[in-house]
Amino acid sequence: MRILLLCSAFNGLTQRSWLALRREGHEVSVELAVSEQAMVEAAELAKPDLVICPFLKERVPEALWQGHRTVIIHPGPPGDRGPSSLDWAIVDAEPEWGVTALQAVEEMDAGPIWGYRMFAMPAEPPRKSALYNGPVADAAVELVVEAV
Repeated sequence: MRILLLCSAFNGLTQRSWLALRREGHEVSVELAVSEQAMVEAAELAKPDLVICPFLKERVPEALWQGHRTVIIHPGPPGDRGPSSLDWAIVDAEPEWGVTALQAVEEMDAGPIWGYRMFAMPAEPPRKSALYNGPVADAAVELVVEAV
């Protein structure tokens, strides 16, 4: 498949997603989401079968999700919406947390769910970076491969 990874940064999660998809034999390109126009133009140029957003802080433009099936990887379990979900999971000492793959639609974090992974939260409050780069990234990469 031709896959476009659309991201706010080519961080560890995006890099791991890129590697996992390449290992599966897919043609993968990466575009930084610097503007709505750049996101739409990247999809027009790449002509992907699927757009995956492993780490995206920006809203997916309507022109993009209307024209290309787009999957968002959200660091929260089904039903969780909005930013800072990992912060709230840590502050509220949630016993478990998850990552959800959902299709981009008009309302952020509200599209059809393609899959999710749950994991136990550490007994001691974790650093956000350790949580994100550990169990969140592991679950997210599994979901990226599953979505494809």
